[in-house]
Amino acid sequence: MKNSITTISSFRAVAGPLSMALLAVSVARFPVAAEPQTDMAPDQQQRLELMKSKGPDASLTILPVRLGGKPWDRVTEVVGVLLEQQGLKNIELGQTPFKPAETNLESLAATVGAFVKTNPITTSYALYAEYNGDHKIGLNELRAVVVDQTGAVVWTDRQTPQDEAFKKNEAREPMTMSALLVERLGPQLGLNEATAKAAKPGKLAAIMDQRSGLPPGNERAALPERQQAMKRAMPGATLLVYPARIGGNAVSVPAATNVVRLLNQAGLCQAIQAEQPVLLKTSLADPNELKALWNLAREFRDFVRTNPPAADYALYADYAFNPQNAEQGFVHFVVCDRKGEWVIVDMQNSHHPDYQSIGIISRDRCDQLLVKRLAGYLK
Repeated sequence: MKNSITTISSFRAVAGPLSMALLAVSVARFPVAAEPQTDMAPDQQQRLELMKSKGPDASLTILPVRLGGKPWDRVTEVVGVLLEQQGLKNIELGQTPFKPAETNLESLAATVGAFVKTNPITTSYALYAEYNGDHKIGLNELRAVVVDQTGAVVWTDRQTPQDEAFKKNEAREPMTMSALLVERLGPQLGLNEATAKAAKPGKLAAIMDQRSGLPPGNERAALPERQQAMKRAMPGATLLVYPARIGGNAVSVPAATNVVRLLNQAGLCQAIQAEQPVLLKTSLADPNELKALWNLAREFRDFVRTNPPAADYALYADYAFNPQNAEQGFVHFVVCDRKGEWVIVDMQNSHHPDYQSIGIISRDRCDQLLVKRLAGYLK
């Protein structure tokens, strides 16, 4: 269970639109003055000014971003979509990973340039970035290099916990590191508040939509109306609560008992505990948390349609938690009506205030968060 939790919490919905919205908020600290780099050779300064002058029309290949020493295509895509959101129009995703040696930033920049010479790019510039650290200490270093098509160094940057910009990111996850990278790089590309306002979704946004796992808009459009109908039906309507799935591989009958008790105690509805537990099979292996949530929602919808509840509504929850780390976990739940139509599909993780307010380190706290979230829909 621990590996699944670590994976899905570390790459928190990196391909989902909800996470993209969170990241957009993090990155939207423009306008930020481009920090002058010290000790820059005149020819490199000229190359940087040329790149900056091209603004949104500059073309950039993003080489596979390395996370903890390994290339991650999803993180590379996140960097791309964030730059696209800031106005950069011409972005390509590199397919061949660059493997750095353990060396200083200057030597790293030179080897990135040599790599581009032997692995030609079709764009004017190439970006290489790495987020360093491990699961024990977290991510504690960002290194980035931009070279032009000839391999000449244009821009370099290194951020560590000693740097002010790095200190602003309390949750040092791949997403926040990507946001920091784009915040640092954006001004060097001539991107600013105006270019972000003028930005239009491009092919990177299309990739994210495809990866998100969201159902078609017409399937989601009816949810607000159904939620209002459920709200009007309460507290008299009945809700069948199934034992929560925990860690993707077990169900907890005590969770259902506790949730039923809390719901009835709060007078939110007429909660009933399901007699038979159900272990849904939706995998947690995919790092896209949003996709995992909606896959669970589809599976539960199909289950309810095949097994209509003797209640007005049915609820299924999915928990993951780490008793030692409240940042590594989530609480998902799905509510369907007796026909098997979605009413509520809810996701909570360490990015959300309700999750943070409870501190998810146990099953009991997951139960509390579920009830708090459901109350928000019904009151």
